[in-house]
Amino acid sequence: MAIHPVIMCGGAGTRLWPVSNQACPKQFHPLISDKSVFQETVQRFQGQLGFHPEPVIISNAAYGDLIETQLAEIGVTAAAILLEPQGRNTAAVAAVAARVLSELDPEALGLLVPSDHYIGRPDVFIGAVRDAAASAAAGLITTFGIAPDRPETGFGYIQAGERLSETVQRVAAFKEKPDAATAASYLASGLYSWNAGIFLFKPQTMLTELAQYAPGVLEGADKALTLASRGGVRCLLDADAFAATPSISVDYAVMEHTAHAAVLAPLDCAWNDIGTWSMIGAVSNRQNNPAAIEIDSPDCLVHAADGQLVALVGVEGLVVAVDGNRILVTRKDRAQDVGAVVKVLKDRGLKDFL
Repeated sequence: MAIHPVIMCGGAGTRLWPVSNQACPKQFHPLISDKSVFQETVQRFQGQLGFHPEPVIISNAAYGDLIETQLAEIGVTAAAILLEPQGRNTAAVAAVAARVLSELDPEALGLLVPSDHYIGRPDVFIGAVRDAAASAAAGLITTFGIAPDRPETGFGYIQAGERLSETVQRVAAFKEKPDAATAASYLASGLYSWNAGIFLFKPQTMLTELAQYAPGVLEGADKALTLASRGGVRCLLDADAFAATPSISVDYAVMEHTAHAAVLAPLDCAWNDIGTWSMIGAVSNRQNNPAAIEIDSPDCLVHAADGQLVALVGVEGLVVAVDGNRILVTRKDRAQDVGAVVKVLKDRGLKDFL
């Protein structure tokens, strides 16, 4: 039974402005290494025993050409590139993916995974997915709980329940992003893991659970596929049908209601969500930035394009990101708030800077 990677890469990445922008969001930039984050995610599964070599890609319609270009650069062919006219959250993505997989290979397992995650120990992650395959094949929608190493308030949490196998447990509860005190209590208890938003499932299981708990999502996704425009591996979902599809996460739509939710936890694969500049600084493998001069400026992160020079003198804990005529300067401890800049730009009608 093959595991078919389904890679979600339609996010806007507003907290990584200005490098992440409407024309080319964060997942298509080389933020961690010399390859884009999207390419790193695709390559993670290449050549791995039990994994299908041709992933299914789901993204915004604006990025179809960019996706094909970046796949060609790493020598990978997609089984399908599913293009959304607009974002409708992860339940719609799961519905479209499950339906397409049921047609491509009904016996395969789907691994729904974001394209913007850093995994420092990919061998551990791949092994965990293989370990979870039996539970997914048995009809459980299996998610992956990351072993927390700090009281993080930026992630949701999963509470594990009854043990089903050596590595997999039933999900007892999904928890919203907590405040600092609650996050500290979760960490101290040892009963909770971070919700990475990664799901392994049989296509028919996901379709059945969507039909029961989110029928509007499934109906909208099916209609968008039926009326889609197709060419080669590309499939442009019908705009009107997809716009009418409820926008809700797969966690809310299915996982919090189904009796078939399981979790493999705690998973220690050096995972991180590449969501803010401070996280980029924590995990980046890129060597000394030739575009930066830092004098007596500890704990700073500079991201600048070729030909741009940034000099820091006597500052500490700053992020400086330069992209053309857009410049960001923020403290690392305020990196979570960078998305507010994008909102201001939209409110002021400054589209050229988005």
